[in-house]
Amino acid sequence: MKYSLLIALCVYSFSSFGQYNKNVNLTDFIRDLQIWQKDDKEMALTFWIPQSYWDISLKGSPDVEESQIAEINSIFEGYIFICALDMELLPGGNVTYTSEKNIRRSISLIGPDGNSYLPLKEKDIPYKLQNMAHVLKPMFSKILGQMGEGIQFYFFEVKDVVGKELINELKSGQFTVKHSNREFVYNLPIVSLLESKYCPEDGAEMKGNWNFCPIHGVKLNN
Repeated sequence: MKYSLLIALCVYSFSSFGQYNKNVNLTDFIRDLQIWQKDDKEMALTFWIPQSYWDISLKGSPDVEESQIAEINSIFEGYIFICALDMELLPGGNVTYTSEKNIRRSISLIGPDGNSYLPLKEKDIPYKLQNMAHVLKPMFSKILGQMGEGIQFYFFEVKDVVGKELINELKSGQFTVKHSNREFVYNLPIVSLLESKYCPEDGAEMKGNWNFCPIHGVKLNN
């Protein structure tokens, strides 16, 4: 896939919130994937981009063919893609960022199995995945502005002894990303990916991970 097409896809995916999948609101989905931690003038972010992101954000676009989405999925298949940012706000509106090297020294992922996983070294990342990361990096800078300049990319393999992936955004579980002396906990499944439930009393729409209506106390319908 040519770089020009990749750039077009990246810009499109980050700027088209919730228009192309009637079941998933992309704005809510992205909000669920980002975990911010703030302490006075210090801020840190973990942004998990699961493989389903590409389907949700690109599917239905008149400019993107199914074969192109399939190619992107094949590139990311089997890898956990984590974006990490650690920054400090300085006087005058300036910002300083922790370097990729220093975040790499601190970052790890605690899987649903309780084991700790380290990010892949560059030499162990497939060539196509490296190329994709190189294209995505300037897109973050362009779309997120100054903060995007400090975002660093890391890839993990989180699998059991027979090679089965342990993290699935649609299945129950939990994993934690650690970096910059902070912990970022993801509880699964991702709520925005679940079908809404409805209160049988008044038909009010409820979150898909709720079992009972908080108002009436009755069991929710799917």
